[in-house]
Amino acid sequence: MQKNTIYILVFCSFILFGMILAYFSDEAQPAFYTQDQPILMIQQSKQNAVYEDTDGLMRITEGDKIYLSLEVLSKHLNIDGIYDEDHNVAVITTKDKVIRFYQKKNKVKVNQEEVEDIAAMIVEDGKPFVPVNGLEDLLKVDCRWIKESNLILLKSQWDSKTIGNIAYDAIKLKKAPTFWSSAEVMLQKEEKVEILQEEGLWLQVLTEKGKIGYIQKTQINDKEEIKGLEQKKNEPIWKPKEGKIILTWEHVTGRNPDTNKIGALKGVNVISPTWIQLVEASGKIQHNISKDYIEWAKQRDYKIWVLASNSFDPDLTNAFLNNAVARETFINDLIRLVKENDMDGINIDFENVYLKNKDQLTQFVRELTPVFHENGLVVSMDVTVKSMSENWSMCYDRAALGKIVDYMAVMTYDEHWRTSPVSGSVASIPWVEKGIKTILEEVPEEKILLGVPFYTRIWVETPSKKEPNKMQVKSKAASMETIDEILKKNNIVKIWDDAAGQYYVAYIEENALHKIWIEDVKSMASRTGLISKYNLAGIGAWRRGFETEEIWEVIDGGVNKE
Repeated sequence: MQKNTIYILVFCSFILFGMILAYFSDEAQPAFYTQDQPILMIQQSKQNAVYEDTDGLMRITEGDKIYLSLEVLSKHLNIDGIYDEDHNVAVITTKDKVIRFYQKKNKVKVNQEEVEDIAAMIVEDGKPFVPVNGLEDLLKVDCRWIKESNLILLKSQWDSKTIGNIAYDAIKLKKAPTFWSSAEVMLQKEEKVEILQEEGLWLQVLTEKGKIGYIQKTQINDKEEIKGLEQKKNEPIWKPKEGKIILTWEHVTGRNPDTNKIGALKGVNVISPTWIQLVEASGKIQHNISKDYIEWAKQRDYKIWVLASNSFDPDLTNAFLNNAVARETFINDLIRLVKENDMDGINIDFENVYLKNKDQLTQFVRELTPVFHENGLVVSMDVTVKSMSENWSMCYDRAALGKIVDYMAVMTYDEHWRTSPVSGSVASIPWVEKGIKTILEEVPEEKILLGVPFYTRIWVETPSKKEPNKMQVKSKAASMETIDEILKKNNIVKIWDDAAGQYYVAYIEENALHKIWIEDVKSMASRTGLISKYNLAGIGAWRRGFETEEIWEVIDGGVNKE
């Protein structure tokens, strides 16, 4: 008997000790009400009012703090929020804010600053809930609890609402839009109600005491629409004072170029050196930033949008994009480098991304952009034309990205890529135009940069040893100057290819058929013509060093023509 008593005392001591640890732990969470939970009503403009039970959507703490699930914010208020369960981090993004909740650290950050006036996130059964009371101004939502009717009203501040006055005394607020419906509430003359929706001869209304029901249209007067917050046009953070953007990429793989050997680059106002790469899934980056190059660019009054890539590694990118801590590390280090080196923006070049990471890629850009914009920095991003290739095209949610970034450079090249099984143009004009037209269905013209190639490919065809009736095709990229030298050396006559909108040559060398679709002043003039035709924001040229000097005259004249 005495032994059993000792066991019981020891057992109770362990329980008590655990309770004390939980109470004083940094991760201790406030208790939720479990009885008489309010009903959540989500008001949406141009739609019927939405009623939801609180189960799984909302929690109330003992201090009357209202917590909402991320599902409510995204599903009903169009506010983007995700939860990284592996790292216990929730991230909510708006156009200009990134709000991060860290469960383990019990803290909250807005953009890059830790804040004290927003309560910590609560996680229940693996589901995160965030304190809407402290987020109303940031998220532009209104949330009020009408305790008389035990109703919580949630509404976006962007939405308008219509209010009116009851026209007569003793108006019955009916439960349904019928004359024989029962009524529990009597409304008095001049009492204000909010009109939720119309149903034939009836209006569904919300009273100031939180009661919802129906009255006849004739029983209300002095209707007034109260406008929601004004939506500002989603314009780029920077535009050239005159003309359009003429950007060229500076391809740097090792040593930076000798700027003394770079020509005039007439018309160029933005330069994008390929200096930064993601190298670890943790968000670690490596860079090859040159202070001398930056000084040279500043002397020429160029804006510098440093290019940051994912090293074109899909597995690395997958691990990185699915890690909220890694994304934040990358963004913080990236903006630090940009600010320390007095650069003007970023060019995101994430390519070869798994289709399954499409939404995560968009989320990454949502998290990056507000922080850069807060510091007056431009965010541009490179995308391919639309195709059925998952890793190279379908991985981009162009419509969503177009609402986030300042500029989208559409890489209208590699129609026939390096390992293409057939020879062909790098970027035939009809193919380019089709690609731009499909992008314009989702992204506004003032954000689009037409990506053009300064390179072409020399295609070499030989009979296949395995299949004699087929040709084995290989290619290598070549600059405009290299192609000019080949044509002069061999006295090759160019032929105009109407289908491609380019000159074309074919010749025999070393017992192999060589084909080239030529990039020159004529093909470039056609490309710049598309910028005027579709009123695009400008041009992006890949890459500096592969062009001939007269190309800049053609680009400047074509892009900025009156």
